[in-house]
Amino acid sequence: MSNVVGMNEFVGMANGDLYCWLCQKPVSTRALFCHSCGTIQPVRDIDHFARLGLDRRLDVDMEQLERQYATFGKTLSPERFLIRGMGERGHAAKQLEALKEAYETLREPLRRGRYWLQLNEKEFKEEVAANPLVNELRRELTDAVEPSHCDRVAQKAGQALEQGVMLLMQALRGGDWQRANQTLIQIDGVEAILNDVRARREGLTSERE
Repeated sequence: MSNVVGMNEFVGMANGDLYCWLCQKPVSTRALFCHSCGTIQPVRDIDHFARLGLDRRLDVDMEQLERQYATFGKTLSPERFLIRGMGERGHAAKQLEALKEAYETLREPLRRGRYWLQLNEKEFKEEVAANPLVNELRRELTDAVEPSHCDRVAQKAGQALEQGVMLLMQALRGGDWQRANQTLIQIDGVEAILNDVRARREGLTSERE
């Protein structure tokens, strides 16, 4: 049996906790449309996996993600609500916005990793101790006097970022929350350097023009 949650399942059985904003009949938390009057519902506070009809798993099936996003995207297309009232058009726009946010978060490993920590309520304070790799890259960037020097730092930082994401996912798969947090701190430092590299390179290039 497929793990994909279909549109009919999203309409779901009423749990009695929420009510359709138009007909006031009960609706489920995950309902896109009221199963009584068919009116699109406001955005509810559900996780990104549920919004896209996926099992809550760290490793996402990308093909399944794309299919679900395309299916729900068509359902929420603005063209389908052109003749509806302002209320329904507004809810549809918000639902589409939430769907896009869920999709973009889950398709990108680093964003998904951060979100996974959030879902599991694993938030840590940033450690004060400096990271050796980040310090090394920072020194190299400080010493850069040519655009080509910046390019070398950017290349090293890019490789470090890719490796960091791999280590983050490994830690999350193993439930090693502390190591995942430490890896994220390093990733944040590397991303900051990449931003600074661009600014420094632009400055050095302007000086030579």
